[in-house]
Amino acid sequence: MPEFIEIQNWHDESSLTAVPAAQGVFRVDLHGGPPYLGRTADLRRRMRRLLLAGQGPSRRLTLREVARAAHFRTTGSRFESDFLLYRSAKLYRPQDCRDYLKLRPPAFVKVLMANRFPRACVTRRLTRSRALFYGPFPKRNSADHFLNACLDLFQVRRCRENLTPSPDHPGCIWGEMDLCLRPCQAACDDAEYAEETRRFADFFATDGASLLREAEEERDRASASMEFERAARYHRLLSKTKAVLRLRGALSREIGTLSGAVLQRSAEPHSLHLTPLHKGSLQNPLRVRWEGEPTAATLGPAIRGLLAGRAWSEGAPQEKEDHLALLLRWHGSSFRTGEFVSCDQLAAPPLRRLAAAAARVATS
Repeated sequence: MPEFIEIQNWHDESSLTAVPAAQGVFRVDLHGGPPYLGRTADLRRRMRRLLLAGQGPSRRLTLREVARAAHFRTTGSRFESDFLLYRSAKLYRPQDCRDYLKLRPPAFVKVLMANRFPRACVTRRLTRSRALFYGPFPKRNSADHFLNACLDLFQVRRCRENLTPSPDHPGCIWGEMDLCLRPCQAACDDAEYAEETRRFADFFATDGASLLREAEEERDRASASMEFERAARYHRLLSKTKAVLRLRGALSREIGTLSGAVLQRSAEPHSLHLTPLHKGSLQNPLRVRWEGEPTAATLGPAIRGLLAGRAWSEGAPQEKEDHLALLLRWHGSSFRTGEFVSCDQLAAPPLRRLAAAAARVATS
């Protein structure tokens, strides 16, 4: 993590005048208890407000009576500030980091593959269990809406009970509507349901491409054999699938394939701030430097050199939830600057797209 700069003689106004009037993150160590952490658009003004004695009574927070040291670090973007603040909170306030930052995990679609008859649900918790996670979604109701639309494309069960197949089971309306294979009533065997589950999981793992390809092939095959009603049925499935995919979140993918890089302007001149994302986990930021004119041709080799041969780490489930919450907060915000370039895996990054995006960010 980047080192913070300590403010010497912070109780002296002249020392605080030397603090840059730029955005960044600060830490005020207190006499007892964890430090006070925050980010601001103007470090000088915020530190003066917190640490200097004001004229007369004030309702504003002041730390001058309890502070013992003050530190700061300038940043080049709001995303860099948020990620640095999160990493500082994890280091200095591990017990209440999420509450302190008011960080709420995003929503995910979870396919429970360990169940005898797998089903899907919406959750805010990632686990190491044998399950498939798709997301993130900014709100739970958007994840619910997307999942319900996906279930209309398959015959996977929607009930939550642990099934014991029996012909005497009363069933449900989804089975009556032919939107479920009815494993509860022993209307299908385990192999049939497993095959439908595989198609369902492949839909999420390929971001919908598996079902689109299947519908296109079946439509073309039916057309070639003059089965026009069957071809029309698959054409409607193709249109419906495309409509469902429009409901997914801007960053939503199967978490195991959610990788890429966030590109931001850096606080240092002639440099960019590149934060890799590996399977939903943000990595240590990298600095992309250049000389002369920043173009895709000059930035490409620098990015290639930074990413080549690196070992990427996958965080714990709770840490991954926090990282995706930070990424989603930035990506869907009105204050967003920079770009996010996605890819399936960082081991084979899309260098041309990264270089082009870096050139746009550098010249913006």
